[in-house]
Amino acid sequence: MMRPIALLLLLGCRTPGPLGTTKDTGSSSAAVVTEQPTARAMGAEATAKLAEHYGSVRGVWSDIGWWNTANALEAVIDYSRLTGTGDYAKLIATTYSRHFKGKFLNEFNDDAAWWALTWIKAYDLTHHVKYLEMAETIFTHLTTHWDDHCGGGVWWKIDHKYKNAITNELFLTLASRLALRAKTDEKRANYRLWAEREWRWFEKSTMIRSDYLIADGLDDKCHGVGQTFTYNQGVILGGLTDYAAVTGNQQVMTLASNIATAAITKLVDQQGILRDDGESAGSANKDQPQFKGIFMRYLAYFYNANPLQAYRQFILHNLTKVWQSNRSADGWFGYLWAGPFDSKDSARHTAGVDLINAAIAVSEPNAALGAKAGSNVTPCREFESADKAVDGSLIDGSKWCGHGDPTATLTLDLGREKTINTFIVKHAGAGGEAQDFNTDAFSIEISGDATNWSQVVLVTDNTSAVTKHPVEALKTRYIRLNVLKSQLRPSLFASRIYEFEAISDGL
Repeated sequence: MMRPIALLLLLGCRTPGPLGTTKDTGSSSAAVVTEQPTARAMGAEATAKLAEHYGSVRGVWSDIGWWNTANALEAVIDYSRLTGTGDYAKLIATTYSRHFKGKFLNEFNDDAAWWALTWIKAYDLTHHVKYLEMAETIFTHLTTHWDDHCGGGVWWKIDHKYKNAITNELFLTLASRLALRAKTDEKRANYRLWAEREWRWFEKSTMIRSDYLIADGLDDKCHGVGQTFTYNQGVILGGLTDYAAVTGNQQVMTLASNIATAAITKLVDQQGILRDDGESAGSANKDQPQFKGIFMRYLAYFYNANPLQAYRQFILHNLTKVWQSNRSADGWFGYLWAGPFDSKDSARHTAGVDLINAAIAVSEPNAALGAKAGSNVTPCREFESADKAVDGSLIDGSKWCGHGDPTATLTLDLGREKTINTFIVKHAGAGGEAQDFNTDAFSIEISGDATNWSQVVLVTDNTSAVTKHPVEALKTRYIRLNVLKSQLRPSLFASRIYEFEAISDGL
């Protein structure tokens, strides 16, 4: 009988320590510590490897299918936003430019929904409205494939022969995310109505079983049937998290927690490693190898709203195993997360990148990402406001630019007290501007009440485009970056900060 992951952790499994170390907790002697790269270092290597198979001529990954490419691109976008890198901006723009005329549609409605969610992520990263508008266009298409068969729901394919869980989970997530980003009250209300309509139907569809595992779809009598797949356990977590944010219905978060717990205790091997039924080394299946990564992507997203430590431990425990047992000599991830490595393709590898991104999100998160930001100076231009310094993006000049010298301040409210280990400041050069626009002198302060401040970092005579400032673990809710001398070039006076990051320990 398989033991739940929580019990495995207590009974001596190797469990991830802070930021990538592993510790043997099952021995009474001194702990054995095996160093491995941090999740961020893993992400840099693995994402670069994934990009090797991207084909710029066709704007897709050359060795995987259409929906797989959408998820590979989303993994790259997630890594970019989590780490504030602009290295993969061209992939996003190229994919869109190659395929926007076809609206990213084919015969599969779930494929279209994957693309819509990816374009929402692209919008969040780049602020380009065209990406959000594409997601809206795809959503409108999907609504035409909703009917009253089995009481409601969106069909899996345009031939209207099968209704399944994944298509409708994606539809719920898409409607909820569009409601959260809608530019008008009318649009917001419309997307909310669709989200509510979808959830009322899905909750009663019988696809959510009594054991909180989700059946693949509905049979001809409208009963939930079919195999349980890890990605079905995952996408619903994102859908319900965003649905709760849209509607205020927090009861669904309890159900989401039950679904997540069912997955991490029942869809695992005896080591607590995630697996799908029917996995086999060397499988020619091009779809299923990507499922586990999708689950981890959404588990980390759910953890952010419901920080149960069992979820964090599960993600890090799986990453340790994958990194040690499921990599080729040249850095590709295989299908079987418990190992051994079988073969390489971009579907298998994308799942590994998703897992790494999840680990970054729960173990080395940028606590400043999306924080409430303000400044005491006028932006150089309207779109160069303080919030652009904490949006996770360097793309297309996403920065805070403030007039005034001295002293311009950027103040962040993290929302609650968090433990910070490192500050990273990305100056003008990080965004491609002249190096003599880099901030010359600055300090970083922290506060528990936004009134009494303590200085923790002071830098003078800086010339670097990116500065990293490790600190002893400190707890704070408010952070202030004081630009004391805005740049090296003497003739102009404007603070240019492309990203201000505060790396947390994930707790």
